[in-house]
Amino acid sequence: MAKKVEVDAKLLVVAIALLIVATVGSAFATYLIFGRASTAVEQSGETTAKRAMGPTYDVGEFTLNLTSTTNQMRFIRTQIVLEASDTKAVSELEGRAPQIRDQLITLLRSRTIEELSSEGGMELLRFDIIKAMNGLVSRGEVTDVFFIDLILQ
Repeated sequence: MAKKVEVDAKLLVVAIALLIVATVGSAFATYLIFGRASTAVEQSGETTAKRAMGPTYDVGEFTLNLTSTTNQMRFIRTQIVLEASDTKAVSELEGRAPQIRDQLITLLRSRTIEELSSEGGMELLRFDIIKAMNGLVSRGEVTDVFFIDLILQ
C-alpha cells in the first residue's frame, strides 16, 4: 500500500512566503546594481551633450617663477585658453591682451607649489582667473579656463 504523506499547511505557506520574499529581494538587488549604473551612464551622456564649447581665446604660454617658502626656485609652465560666452567677449579679450597677460602673471606668481599641488589648488586658481578676467571684460563674460599644458616644478 502507498504511504500517505501529510504536509502541514502552515509549513507550506511559510515556504511559499519565503520563496516570494527571496525572489522580490533578488529582483530589487539586481535593479539597484544594474539600474543605477545605466542611469548614471545616461545622465553623464546627457550632461556631456548639453555642454557645448563656446568661443575661445588663446592667451598663450607662460613660464613663471612661483612664490617659494624655501630657497629652492619653483616654476610653472602652462598654456591658458579662456572660454567666453560669445564672440563679442572674445574680441574684447583680444583688445585687452596686455592687461589679461598681466593679470594672469600676477595670479600665477602669487601661488606656491604647495597651493597648486593641493587637491583643490588648480580649481581655486581657475576660479580666481575667471573672476579676474570677468573684471576686465564689459561685454559678455569668461565662462571657463583651460590649462592646455601644465608643468609644475
